[in-house]
Amino acid sequence: MKSEKLKNQRLFSTKRNAIHFTLHTSLFTVLFFFYSASFADPSKDPLQAFLSDFTSLEANFVQRLINENGEELEKTEGLLFLQQPGKFHWSYQIPYTQKIISDGDVLWVFDEDLEQVTIKEMGDSIEQTPAGIILGNNSLELHFVQVNMGVIDGFDWIELTPRDVEAQYNNIRLGFDQENLGMMIIVDNLGQTTRIDFSGVKKNTELSSTLFNLEIPDNIDVIDERLMNTN
Repeated sequence: MKSEKLKNQRLFSTKRNAIHFTLHTSLFTVLFFFYSASFADPSKDPLQAFLSDFTSLEANFVQRLINENGEELEKTEGLLFLQQPGKFHWSYQIPYTQKIISDGDVLWVFDEDLEQVTIKEMGDSIEQTPAGIILGNNSLELHFVQVNMGVIDGFDWIELTPRDVEAQYNNIRLGFDQENLGMMIIVDNLGQTTRIDFSGVKKNTELSSTLFNLEIPDNIDVIDERLMNTN
């Protein structure tokens, strides 16, 4: 029974992580924007205006996954924390608990309800994505086509389309409300849309360093993919 339970947990975790793959890719992309903030010219567009003085961010979020027919497949809620350079804490709280944390070098995915932690090197997680390529570069224009869409429904929108034809997503749209990030929409290459609404956004607050490290509790199943990669 225990082995069957563990098998079911692993299958559920794999499915959940697959659903979040596009989100993680887009998050790493946004982290690149934050990491490159010092190169931004705030007079150019809302993205650069937002990034011009960025050091940290915290926000609530509501995330919806919508299929190609406009049907909502999943709705989740939680908290997001970002800090220069390349640190983040993405915490799903409703309807399940999952934390995705990085100190810039190591990535932890903690499925609390499944009592399971997966550990990866950050580079291994994104090396095959456009975000992985650009994390080491300073030129947004080299990897994306950016279109300023103007104000739509109260948000000042930009659209980023990857130049890489093998990218996992078709485009990312970022909506800004008075220089605050209000919404992100990601359309993947299967026609599914991830919409993330941000609220309670606080920019450049002091964040605890403990947010970007994971203390693994006792009696947790640990899958350390870094060890697998050394074999």
